[in-house]
Amino acid sequence: MTTSVDQVMVSVTEGSLPKVLDDLREAGLVVDTVLEALGVVTGTVEVRAIPSLRSVPGVLDVERQWRVQLPPY
Repeated sequence: MTTSVDQVMVSVTEGSLPKVLDDLREAGLVVDTVLEALGVVTGTVEVRAIPSLRSVPGVLDVERQWRVQLPPY
């Protein structure tokens, strides 16, 4: 059985990024990019762990990144 993994973008409250970053990793996020000036972290996570990311104190939003594929496939 394979697990489904998604790219996500996590927005956090201002000034909370260092602490929230550790909590996001503990909740299952594999961090790709930290955009400190924007308060945004991107990475991959198992789909079933997205609610855990949303429950981390300091997280404003967790947005799944959708992929669009145009022909040719």
